[in-house]
Amino acid sequence: MFCRSSIILLVVIVFPVFFLTSCKSEGVIVEETPSSYDQKVEKFTATRVHRGKINMTLECESAVIDSKNIANLGHAVMKFYDGGNCVLNLISEGVRVNMETCDVECIGKCVINTTNNENLQTANLIYNAKNKLIYSNNDIKFTKPNETVYGTGFESDIMLSNIVIKNQRIIID
Repeated sequence: MFCRSSIILLVVIVFPVFFLTSCKSEGVIVEETPSSYDQKVEKFTATRVHRGKINMTLECESAVIDSKNIANLGHAVMKFYDGGNCVLNLISEGVRVNMETCDVECIGKCVINTTNNENLQTANLIYNAKNKLIYSNNDIKFTKPNETVYGTGFESDIMLSNIVIKNQRIIID
């Protein structure tokens, strides 16, 4: 009986110790699926105020801020103000905003309208926040009262007061 109980005790205690120590221990790796976006907002209006006066408004269908701190906006309408009065509208099919540098890339068809009855149409417009310049290397159409200028590429301040149009062709009405 002693022998039998010793064997049972040996099997119950010793066998699991050898079995467990001989097994290779592997940690379970749980991979978290990264989300396709970190934050998403739909149909909103954002207003930027400077010294108590509206500086800019942004109306947008949707906005997604990704993990690289880039805001991707769908169909955006930006209005720029001077002294509380709207002086410029920029409409774009899509917009990417670098939240760190404030650089803006308008994607697709872009239209700028000013209160001076000026209209600029192009594709893929870029705003460099550091230099405060907008530019595009694509075909443009710049319409002023009594004059339409076509070109390939331009550079200007945001108000279109100092515009340089490259490879221009002028049509006088």
